[in-house]
Amino acid sequence: MIRSLFLSSFRNLTEGRWEFGDGITVVCGKNGVGKTTLLEAIHLLCEGFSFRTHSLAELTTWNAPEMILRGELANSAESGRVFTRALSLNRNSGMTVKKDGVVCKSPAAFFGDLPAVIMQPADMEMVHGAPESRRRYLDELLCFKNVRNADLLRRYRRVLAERNQWLRQNKLGRAVGGEDLYTVLTQQLMDLGAKLWMERIALVKEISPLIVNYYEMLAGKSDDVFVSYRSSAFDYSPEKEFTEEKLRNSFAYKLDNVDLSERMQGMTLAGPHKDDLYLSLHRHEMRTSGSQGQCRSAAIALRLASSDLASVHLVKPVLLLDDIFAELDKNRRGAVADVIRDKKCQVFVATPRAEDLPFTADETIELNA
Repeated sequence: MIRSLFLSSFRNLTEGRWEFGDGITVVCGKNGVGKTTLLEAIHLLCEGFSFRTHSLAELTTWNAPEMILRGELANSAESGRVFTRALSLNRNSGMTVKKDGVVCKSPAAFFGDLPAVIMQPADMEMVHGAPESRRRYLDELLCFKNVRNADLLRRYRRVLAERNQWLRQNKLGRAVGGEDLYTVLTQQLMDLGAKLWMERIALVKEISPLIVNYYEMLAGKSDDVFVSYRSSAFDYSPEKEFTEEKLRNSFAYKLDNVDLSERMQGMTLAGPHKDDLYLSLHRHEMRTSGSQGQCRSAAIALRLASSDLASVHLVKPVLLLDDIFAELDKNRRGAVADVIRDKKCQVFVATPRAEDLPFTADETIELNA
């Protein structure tokens, strides 16, 4: 749980210091006063990245010389061990990151002790949007399952970038390293891709029943919902048995078939970076056939499954709910509230009006402009 938080010049929050309990904390106030910003600060301390931007430079208040963020975390309300996290961004001297008083290279070092799951209206993109948003969701969950998967993802992306660079140079007739380098990069890509597929396949098998169960709790059991994995190199079925060797052979076969196209286009056309988490409704892809209510239920189900996965493989996560109730009907609001209460996690809810929420807060923070 998050025990305390201090921030200065963090987006539109000039300065603030808070201590938190282990129940439901509601952050309320008018639009633009910093409700989402406070949730973002908590997420950054837990996960090591912002859910709103890839550039941490954007976090510093305009015209402020430095942004400061500090917090104290614990695995649980009963835990005697306290983790300290600190991040500062100075426009002249750059970024300083400390984890338990030790200087670290980046905020990524924060990840692993206390996961945070954000639920927000933008999550609709995971259902409606391009495969990239669902791959990002899967890869974040892979890191919940095993922190070492973050290194596997980095290595795969690095080799993919080097192979794509070679293909682009080859297209222009000036590839450095020649065919020997290309062969080595392709072999590395196949090895890492097979390992990544094994992790994703196991993950999808674990989260599929969770997603379906939560969807049915929110939308009812009349909808025929199915969750699967769609690969660019092999046919997935939950009944199939996969091995690294089989997956590597499938990858090799696929890359051999698209070799000419890759050389002409200058990019890698198959691999885990081209795959998708497939969500279907009555045997049709949900992104094109689902109603707004059905897609909202699916997006929330995806996030609730994330919280379960974190609880199993790490510790109970901090749940961050950014104004998600406003666009839900009465039944779905009640169902989400019931699930949140049952999880017994530390919860932060951002909303314009605390009285409109379908549950009573343990603590309320009111932000003013």
